[in-house]
Amino acid sequence: MTKFVPICAAALAVACVFPAAAPAQDRLYVNCQYGFAVIFPGQPMTRDVSYTTRTGVTVPARQFVQESGDARFTVTVAQFPNGTMPDEQHVEHAAATLRQRGEVRFQAEANYDPGMPGRQLNIFEPNGRQHRASVYMADRYLTITEANAAPGDFNALQFEQSITLVDAMGVDRERNQGQDNRRFDCPR
Repeated sequence: MTKFVPICAAALAVACVFPAAAPAQDRLYVNCQYGFAVIFPGQPMTRDVSYTTRTGVTVPARQFVQESGDARFTVTVAQFPNGTMPDEQHVEHAAATLRQRGEVRFQAEANYDPGMPGRQLNIFEPNGRQHRASVYMADRYLTITEANAAPGDFNALQFEQSITLVDAMGVDRERNQGQDNRRFDCPR
């Protein structure tokens, strides 16, 4: 359910209006170990955190965080134990937690690909900030993206729309019939 191509077109349009803006591909952050690629507005910092599952069990997670002005961009990847399969209930639990942030103006079941459940949410917080989020689960990784910014912030939209789930070799997990899947370079 990646929306990378349309956002690239939008990014090119913005680049024409704001020529000093760095091209989106220059800001693409790829992490094959944690299974994602996304356009951050700058280089994220990482930290180890814990994630509490729907059953109350705590699992290890890694957060990738970048702040730009008053906006905050976060990818949290929770690692479930070996043998855990993608689970709609784990995805719904994460989405329910996000919904508590404010008024949900948009939400959709948005599977990344068959067998990889997901959600997309657009939430307005009581302080007027827009919280764009998505939750996807592939293999034993639960990936939560969050962009918290002023309403209409282009970087938040681009961040939200650019999330791509990749395997350990940097190959997009979305199955494209009749085409080779996109491949990203995995930093060493």
